Amino acid sequence: GDQLLVQLYGKEFEQFVLQIGRSGEVALPNLGPLTLSGVTFEYARELIENRVEKQLIGVDVVVNMGRLRAINIFMSGEVAVPGAYSVSALTTVTQALFQAGGVSDIGSLRDIQIIRSGETVASFDSYALLMKGDASKDIRLQSGDVIFVPPYQGVVDVKGELKRPMVYEVLGSESLGDIVEMAGSFTRNAFPNAAV
Repeated sequence: GDQLLVQLYGKEFEQFVLQIGRSGEVALPNLGPLTLSGVTFEYARELIENRVEKQLIGVDVVVNMGRLRAINIFMSGEVAVPGAYSVSALTTVTQALFQAGGVSDIGSLRDIQIIRSGETVASFDSYALLMKGDASKDIRLQSGDVIFVPPYQGVVDVKGELKRPMVYEVLGSESLGDIVEMAGSFTRNAFPNAAV
C-alpha cells in the first residue's frame, strides 16, 4: 500500500507513481518486478538505483517516498483517549501515545505493552527514552496492534537536594540507588547520610 515516486531522467524522461502490492513487490516499467517487502526506504532506493544503472544505460533515477499506507491500531487502558486509530505505517509507540493524548494520571509510564495477535510482543519503558535517550524499544507498530497502558504499581516522591526532585514511578525490582539515579543524583549541597 505504500507508494514510491520514481523519476527517470537522462536519455529518457519518465515519472511513475508505484504502489507496493500485497506480495511486497513493485512493478518497475521496463525493468520488471522488485521485492521491497520489509526493507527500509533507503535500501529500497538503492535497489531501484542499482536496477536502473544495470539495465538502462544513460538514465539516472530519483526515488522519493509517496503516500504511506495507513494501519489500524487500538489504544487501551490508561490513555487519555482510548479507542481505534488509523495511523501511518511508520508510527511508533510514542507517536501513537501522543495521538491518543498521552498517558492518564494513573497510567504506567514504565510498562506500556504492545499486544500483537493476542500476545505481548514488547514492553516500552518511557523512562529509558526520557532520561537516557534510548529509543531502541520504541518499536514500529503493525496493523492490528493493541497498545495497553496498565495503571502504575508504585510511585516515590523524591524531595530535597537532588537534581530532579519529583514523583517517580518505580518497579518492584528497583532500589534506593536506582531512584537516586532517576532523580539525577545529589546536588552539591546534599548530605546523603542524613537521607530518610
